Amino acid sequence: MKDVGSGYRIESDLTLSSDWLPSDAFSRTYTDRAAAVATAIEGVDDPAIQEVRVVDAGTGTVVWRSTDDEYQ
Repeated sequence: MKDVGSGYRIESDLTLSSDWLPSDAFSRTYTDRAAAVATAIEGVDDPAIQEVRVVDAGTGTVVWRSTDDEYQ
């Protein structure tokens, strides 16, 4: 599946951080959806419990979330 749109950004209500990634990794806009998802997962200790989302920057649509919870 090809990525469309203007890019993808990472969102969370939590402070995202990583020992392996630069501090701006979570505030960038990614052109590749898979790269945004992989980076988002790295930002929390337990993505199944601590929700992090990848959002289409052009539309604001959540394209991936780490939890099964319904997004509000």
